[in-house]
Amino acid sequence: MNGQPTAQNTRECGADGDLPAFRNWDNREHIKELARLWNVDQLTIPDWAPPTHAMQIWRYAEQGSIEFMWIQCTNPAVSLPELHRIRSILKKEDLFVVVQDIFLTETARLADVVLPAATWGEETGTYTNADRTVHLSEKAVDPPGEARPDLDIFLDFARRMDFRDRDGNPLITWEHPEQVFEAWKECTRGRPCDYTGLDYKKLRSGSGVQWPCNDEHPEGTERLYSDNDFHTRTGDCETFGQDLLTGASYTEADHRATAPDGRAFLRAASYVPPREPPREDYPFRYTTGRTLYHFHTSTKTARAPQLNAAAPEVWMEMHPSDADELGISEGDLVSVESPRGSLEARARISGIREGVVFVPFHYGYFDEDDPEVHRRAANELTITQWDPVSKQPMFKMAAARVTRIAGADGTPAPAPPARRE
Repeated sequence: MNGQPTAQNTRECGADGDLPAFRNWDNREHIKELARLWNVDQLTIPDWAPPTHAMQIWRYAEQGSIEFMWIQCTNPAVSLPELHRIRSILKKEDLFVVVQDIFLTETARLADVVLPAATWGEETGTYTNADRTVHLSEKAVDPPGEARPDLDIFLDFARRMDFRDRDGNPLITWEHPEQVFEAWKECTRGRPCDYTGLDYKKLRSGSGVQWPCNDEHPEGTERLYSDNDFHTRTGDCETFGQDLLTGASYTEADHRATAPDGRAFLRAASYVPPREPPREDYPFRYTTGRTLYHFHTSTKTARAPQLNAAAPEVWMEMHPSDADELGISEGDLVSVESPRGSLEARARISGIREGVVFVPFHYGYFDEDDPEVHRRAANELTITQWDPVSKQPMFKMAAARVTRIAGADGTPAPAPPARRE
């Protein structure tokens, strides 16, 4: 399961690089299922290696082996680590960048082509919460200007590319969201996220239905694994597992040797020290996180007056003893630096751990013409390193130093009273 609805949607559908409906890229039967479902040659489904994760995609683009990048519904020019590197990649002459989004984000400003997309109230489709609840969101108003629903953009692209199945017929035959949902249902048949008992009529009659919803569970399923039987069998599981230290994929034989038989597996990872611990010239541990009032890079939330008023600007938190040693008071303007970059923010003196500084990552430059004028994005400082299994960037550990620039001059820190790690 995932922490956010968007992550839940994309993982179920295979839009994060994995195969749809929790299929295993290294399971030959799963590949055959998809080839039969889509009526394509099995060799056209990429199953020769683990999915290429986002951080590796950026490295390939940097090296020049990727020449075209289509970015949708995310803002890497603010959300990824070591932002000067991300900006330099997006600006490369030999990389053609298309950005599909509802606002002219920091990433969109660096694109060669921008496709204006409709937002949630301007298009129809389903979404799935992190608790597996499927909802139908109906279009309320038409999108403005040239903006179009994401589905329409993708269908137009598929038609122009003239994608065909193995019989020479159009690969994509859908024309509207409900047809896509019916096709998705068939893709989930027999899988952990079985949607086959759902349809738009059922979703319109209630507040949402939890998958699996099928002949066995026609009204959905509130609780999973109450019988202590998990999706770990070799022929069913999403992955055969990975080495927690290196990320190397286990084989089918390795997995069978564990005799899974529906058992749950809890594996402990050995401690690995941070790649960049504090040192004399960068004595603090730098960590980033969230505030309750903003989502992701605040592309939408910063445009909501109430949310923006609650947390209008980036801040830096540090422990009172660290602040005393540096002569920093509440609301002082400070510079936070790492070996990769810097930012300026007002100081919040709080109960954070000694030796640690915290900066929320939501704040970028969409309302400024030049990020060089006022650096405020937390990821200017973070390091290009990721967990070998989850591929999650190491946003929580870097070395940093803090320098007082100016006094508060009556200006308090803009930090809200609560934050969420």
